[in-house]
Amino acid sequence: MQEFKLDKKYGTLMKGCLVVFIVFLVLGFALPFLPDENEGNPNGTLMITVMCTVVFGFFSVLTWRTLKKLPFADVAADDDGVWYMHIGKDKGLIGWEKIHRVKERRYMQRLDLLGSDNQELLKVEYQLLGFEMLRDVLNERAGTQNSELDQSKFSKGPLYHLFYVACVVGFTALGLYVGAGGNPLLGYGAMSVLVVFIIYEYLITATGVQVTVNSILVAYPFTKRNIPLKDIEDVVIADEFHKGNRIPEVWIITNNAKKPYKLKQLGSDSNRVYKTIKKAVNL
Repeated sequence: MQEFKLDKKYGTLMKGCLVVFIVFLVLGFALPFLPDENEGNPNGTLMITVMCTVVFGFFSVLTWRTLKKLPFADVAADDDGVWYMHIGKDKGLIGWEKIHRVKERRYMQRLDLLGSDNQELLKVEYQLLGFEMLRDVLNERAGTQNSELDQSKFSKGPLYHLFYVACVVGFTALGLYVGAGGNPLLGYGAMSVLVVFIIYEYLITATGVQVTVNSILVAYPFTKRNIPLKDIEDVVIADEFHKGNRIPEVWIITNNAKKPYKLKQLGSDSNRVYKTIKKAVNL
């Protein structure tokens, strides 16, 4: 049996965030009662108070609810299945055969284990110590009967491409406007560098992947890379961390490329992409 407990640092961070949110909430609520504020713009003060109450009140409640759930997030797993530790194996065991799908909840920073009727069976928080090991176990043991693994093609949606086009056009127009307005260094210089960086990032990011009989086809905006199955050494799920959030991505490691092919946010769950490619490569 393996136990996976919540990182205590995460609980401490949540408590700190709750204190900060409550402080700003109290300050915003007390703003109309400060002596100097009555001599200024009362409508503006009232608007700030309402905004602080709504925004920091919302985050305070959300953080408080998260803190209440933390003691019940620890899970354990063995050959029979997975269960919440506070319930125990005898009462809380969820057999591997009962888990139909592992659903990635990127914005909630967790995995949902779902049954055949899409009913939520258990939540696996990203902040669990040893999460990567547990995720590997889930991908190996859970959802093996899921027909979605037969999907052979994944790709980013049209909004992704539209977003990059809008960024290039928008920042180019802004650069021309600022440059013509008397600040050529910022307008023509800095904005040109930013636009070049956006285009470069767009060109080197994989926009799709397709599983064929003998190869994996990785698509980029204007090019494609055909990777023979025999050249693939390993397929793994790695994590990119952005502002404390875990963003999973699939890496295809080959014997003739210095860097892995990185696949992320291809319009589908990264666990499904991983298991589909892993199944095709038969690793």
